Amino acid sequence: MHKMRKKRIIVWLSVLALIFVSQRLLLFSQQIDERPAFRVQIFMDRYAYDGDGPIKLHIRVFNSAFRQEFFKVADVDYVTFQPIVYGPDGKEAQILVAHRLKKTKKEEVLKNIVPRSIILARNESFTYTVDLKKLYHIEKLGEYRVRAYFLPHPEQDFAIPSENVVRFKLVRPVDYASSSLYGPIREKRVDPSRFSLSPREVVLLFLTAEKEKRWEDYFKYVKLESFIQSFPDFGKLYNVSDDVEKLKVEQDFITFIKKGREDYITGFRVGQESIIEGSRIAYVESTVSRYGTKFGFQYNYKYTLEKFDSLWLITGVEATIRKGKSYD
Repeated sequence: MHKMRKKRIIVWLSVLALIFVSQRLLLFSQQIDERPAFRVQIFMDRYAYDGDGPIKLHIRVFNSAFRQEFFKVADVDYVTFQPIVYGPDGKEAQILVAHRLKKTKKEEVLKNIVPRSIILARNESFTYTVDLKKLYHIEKLGEYRVRAYFLPHPEQDFAIPSENVVRFKLVRPVDYASSSLYGPIREKRVDPSRFSLSPREVVLLFLTAEKEKRWEDYFKYVKLESFIQSFPDFGKLYNVSDDVEKLKVEQDFITFIKKGREDYITGFRVGQESIIEGSRIAYVESTVSRYGTKFGFQYNYKYTLEKFDSLWLITGVEATIRKGKSYD
């Protein structure tokens, strides 16, 4: 009788444990499903422009959800895709779009316009190209910064910022001719590829720096203003802050990272890199084991990197949880 009772207790405890684990996994899957389905990256054909001809920005929308998704494209400038250009003085350049200058209400802009629906299966992407000179007054020499916002449903206020910021430089024609001798995005005559790290090497050094708590080295490999977007609590605050407040948010973020995580890295493996042809964007996947994770869980990280001159920097990361062998 005592043995039967003991067996029943063990069975009930096993059932309760399974229920607990299934609820945790369900909660995690719900958190994944609640993330924005679309990811946005931007890139340009080159770095230097002489002002004669278009300055094209490519906006790539990627469906990262586990299901088919759709969005709407309104055939009018600066509605579905909204790049923001900052001039050499750090301020937004002069806008040329009529409805933005007039501060026309969204309902008026979209009146009599029937948006096109774009359907993307899982892992499919859509690229939209726009000439920035048609949207902004770009004549002052110097370096410009661009971030884009994507509105999957133009009638709504929800917007997804690009994971990265790109830069381009407006130069005199003679400077442009000189900088173009060795390719469209290089500015120096010495071939910089001889001295650069590959995207995979950057991620390897980045994870090593975190594991060894070498935080100065850690931040060498990230583009802070882009990387911060991968941490929603900081990214949301950063996007609504002015230039002075942004510095405070960046410092708080750095302090947060330097405190370290309780589930520190015990081991990792870095996979192969994938460089998007015709762009300055690359992806690197890695598997990371962390201390204290239950049930043998590990993390899969997908890093987004962007090339700045000859240097690849991490501009974003997406994490998912997995179960399997650790790399201690």
